[in-house]
Amino acid sequence: MATGSGATAQSDGEWRFCHFFAIMKHYTVAQMEAFLAISEAGSFRLAADRLGITQPSISQRIKEFESALGCNLFVRGKGGVRLSESGQIALQYVQRGFDVLQEMERRLSTGDPLTGSLRLGASNTFALSCLPALLAALEQRHPTLHVELTINNSAALRQLLDAQKLDIVFLVDAPIGPGYTVEGLASFEIAWFAHQALSGKARTLNALDFLDRRIVTMPQSSPFHNIIGEWFAAAKIPLPALNTCNDMATLVRLVRMGAAVSVLPVCLVTSELAAGNIVRLRASPTFSPLTIYAAYRTKAQGRTSQVVIDLARNVIAEAGDGVTPIAVRG
Repeated sequence: MATGSGATAQSDGEWRFCHFFAIMKHYTVAQMEAFLAISEAGSFRLAADRLGITQPSISQRIKEFESALGCNLFVRGKGGVRLSESGQIALQYVQRGFDVLQEMERRLSTGDPLTGSLRLGASNTFALSCLPALLAALEQRHPTLHVELTINNSAALRQLLDAQKLDIVFLVDAPIGPGYTVEGLASFEIAWFAHQALSGKARTLNALDFLDRRIVTMPQSSPFHNIIGEWFAAAKIPLPALNTCNDMATLVRLVRMGAAVSVLPVCLVTSELAAGNIVRLRASPTFSPLTIYAAYRTKAQGRTSQVVIDLARNVIAEAGDGVTPIAVRG
């Protein structure tokens, strides 16, 4: 699938290069174009013919380009020219720069806010419940978009967003502090689940009933780990030893196989419940729903992020049991 949010979703290196290229005055697009043509043709003469200019002209462009960079870009020989070591490095950046400029032209000419690359992060809950449908919608409506996915816990996603390594994230814990735009998308119902054989008697369970059970949940940085800790604390019961797993899909499988009990989003186990593979435990107190947020750096994104968020809301509206969309404010 192709993905992207245009200039605002470029990698840090691409953005720095584009900015650097825009402010530099001592070399030009024509010089870079000549450099690319020679590196492809392996000959000053052939490159000049391709560009429709004279050989002295293309030689002058390269001389000025090399002077500006302070290095020789080509090694001349009887069989033609080849890139020097410095030329090979320069080629990577020049190609990347032209890719960025071409992306800008495509975006402005088509009016599509989603072209190029989009660095999208999602927590396990969103990834397993809504992400496939969101990617399908992006593919259908914005076929030139290239999505770079990162699936991680909410704490890690916040760090990557703050480090400008992600453009937009879907996560459980909303970023706190200025500089972010955050929108609540949906509340996800959560509960205790177990294999039928571990469900116990048909009564409401309390914290004491879980002390002799193997509990598996997400790592300490995950909201699920904290939720279980708070649940036992509310009952004034010491937190039992918790086993951890950093993959929600594996957690569901462990519960289905009878290896553990866990707190899971209801929407992730509807088919398992319908098949009778697992059961929902009646436990007191019940859990408050988790809220899934979309977040992005306010200065870095604009219409691009809103297009993605609107598609996510459409997907969430059709998510089914255990998911309640949050109405848009205003």
